[in-house]
Amino acid sequence: MGFSINTNVASLQAQEYLRVSSDFQQKTINRVTSGLRIINSGDDAAGLAIANGFRSDRAVITQGIRNANDGLSSLQTIDGGLNNISQLLDRARTLAAQSASGTFTGDRTVLDSEFQSVLSEIDRQSQSIGLNTGGVFAKNLNVFIGGGRGATNTETINNGSVAIDLSTSTVDARSLKLKGLQVTGASATDVDEILADSTNTASENVSGYTDFYFRGAGFSDDDRLRVQVNLTGVDDANELVTAINGAIESAGAGGTGAATAFKNAGITASVVADSSGTEKIVFKSSSAAFQVSAGDRLSNAVLGNVVSGTQTGQALDYKVQGATASSTSASAFAAAGNVIVRVQGGSLAQAADITLSVTTSTTAADALTSLSSLVANNSSLMAAGISVTGSTAGSAVEFTSKRGEHFEVMAVGDSLNSLGLGSAQFTAGTASASFDVTSITTAAITASTSGATTSTLGFSVGGGSYVTGSFTQGTAASASTLVSDLNNFFAQDASLQRAGLVAATAAGGAITISSNNGSFVRVNQSATAGGGDLGFGTVAGAASTTTVATTSATTSAAINSGGAYSSGQLAFSRYASGSDDQTVTLSLKDSSGVQQSLAVNLQADSTATTGRTIDEAVNYLNNQIQASSSADLKKIVAVKERDEANGGAERIVFLSPALDFKVSVGNSTGAKGLFAGTGSTQGSVVSSSLLSGGANVGISSQGDAEAAVNALAAAVSNLGKVQAVIGRGQNQFNYAVNLASTQLTNLAASESRIRDADLASEAANLTRAQILQQAGIAALSQANSAPQAVLSLLRG
Repeated sequence: MGFSINTNVASLQAQEYLRVSSDFQQKTINRVTSGLRIINSGDDAAGLAIANGFRSDRAVITQGIRNANDGLSSLQTIDGGLNNISQLLDRARTLAAQSASGTFTGDRTVLDSEFQSVLSEIDRQSQSIGLNTGGVFAKNLNVFIGGGRGATNTETINNGSVAIDLSTSTVDARSLKLKGLQVTGASATDVDEILADSTNTASENVSGYTDFYFRGAGFSDDDRLRVQVNLTGVDDANELVTAINGAIESAGAGGTGAATAFKNAGITASVVADSSGTEKIVFKSSSAAFQVSAGDRLSNAVLGNVVSGTQTGQALDYKVQGATASSTSASAFAAAGNVIVRVQGGSLAQAADITLSVTTSTTAADALTSLSSLVANNSSLMAAGISVTGSTAGSAVEFTSKRGEHFEVMAVGDSLNSLGLGSAQFTAGTASASFDVTSITTAAITASTSGATTSTLGFSVGGGSYVTGSFTQGTAASASTLVSDLNNFFAQDASLQRAGLVAATAAGGAITISSNNGSFVRVNQSATAGGGDLGFGTVAGAASTTTVATTSATTSAAINSGGAYSSGQLAFSRYASGSDDQTVTLSLKDSSGVQQSLAVNLQADSTATTGRTIDEAVNYLNNQIQASSSADLKKIVAVKERDEANGGAERIVFLSPALDFKVSVGNSTGAKGLFAGTGSTQGSVVSSSLLSGGANVGISSQGDAEAAVNALAAAVSNLGKVQAVIGRGQNQFNYAVNLASTQLTNLAASESRIRDADLASEAANLTRAQILQQAGIAALSQANSAPQAVLSLLRG
């Protein structure tokens, strides 16, 4: 072989092998000293990724075990509280059993005092352990532990969680049906006088029967439940209560959705003693917020609304009276066509329109007779208790509600105002079948050759008050001049601007007045001076913008259940124009602690009519609430209530049986619709508050005590069910901790097999590395000295 002194190949090879041996030795020392097989990513990239995943899973499960143990501790605390409440129920049952004995001769008031304190302590302790209504733990408790598997992230989270549903496991007195919602009526000792009062009995719609009306979630507005009580053989409070409960049971068996909702509300009547020991007629429910209203003076007296110093129920009549109707025996109508009389309000979910077909030979007496007959046979008006109580030619036509609820009457198509309800017009030459129009076209405008023509025109938007103005036409008819004058007039009035009213010329020398945003409009023309005609009809001197008079004989005929959460009274003003839309939002935290909300848009135009009256708004609100997907929102009901401090104005009140809620009152362009409180504030939020006067189980009488014994027996059973849920939850957490601990051990073992070093193997490797390094160093020394052999050749 050849010799080379420039390139020492053997040395280079020895150096390379020595480097490899040195790296091997260094890696082996690292593994031995760290105990890990994988020090750097390059040691085993795939294995490191798997090991890191196991380590991350271990961290999650370790925290998950802590979570489960925290949940277990919470359930153990709750369990201890439930044991205390169980003992409180034992004491309450003891007191009730003592008071229920016919041989007890002591003071039941003393027993009842302690009994009520026991109920209060149950409420306090249920709040302390978070299982009161709306409490901290009264929800679906989801405790994440980890270790779950699934095809999606959601499945993985769900499979790694333990759910304990405590949303229906509340144990406060109300949840145990020891407290509820209640309407308190008249004193039981006054019932015999109420039943014997001739004024009361004379007001009955059907002789021998008195009527109550109930409103609640699922049975409100036009679906309100009428409970007709048979008074045959009823002489005292206990007999009356029995008769009322029988009628309630019959009403609940009606077969409709409203009847079923009423039945499920569990409303009953009873005689209970108040805090002063006075026995009262009450209506109670353990789970539903409701309102009771009277259908006659007798039922109004039973509800406690009596004329001062008597047992006569307050009168309920609410009357609407028009102007004096025509007394002429000749024709009272200028042309053949329709006269539409609209009745709205008074618990009518939608306006009731009565259409009278008249001819030029129809007299006022004929029309009034037809009106009375049509109203009497209208099912909606009959159900609302509205009838015509005065319809004589030459006198004011009179409508009456026997329920004391506000309503209004309007007319259109009666150009001579023969009925005294106003002379708003249809489009000229038509016999419209619709009260609501967004456009009206006049007859041809005519001028007087003897001088200028002046007329007063009135414009009503959405059934509101008329806005009037005076308009003059010269000796030559000019539709364009009148159009210009009208548009200038519209531009000067804010309400007409919001209605988008626009005047324009039409064919044949006529004009058209229309709304560009779907607002409903009525137009009247008063008597014309000068002999011409502006095309809206002549009323021969009668005031075309007739305003009907109203009188109310009642103060209050409806009572909301105490113990309910209430929004308080919210003022209402009818939505008039197409720009008056408003959004009302209800929100609450449901029984699972999840925020729920419902936004309802109210309006009154050609798109939708959901707020022309307070009754229409209440009906639409309740329909939307019942259409909600939230079970807790569905328990809210909107009702009407009179504001006696403000002239008996009707307000809207929202009621909820168990959960507090909020009402967000949006802004309306025309400041119409709902207002926060009884003022004029919009764009704010109203929070509910708890009404006083809820029902409590009591033992102040033997009868009450007997009922309490049964109620407490049911409460003990219900508490046992809650304890079973808590016990099951504790077991679930124990099982989950056991599984998680096993997973944690296995994950640690799996990670160790990948990440940890085999020290026996690594010790052998270390010895090998040391030998290789020593041999390498010796060989390198020899390789480095090999070129020196060439010198011996040169010396030779």
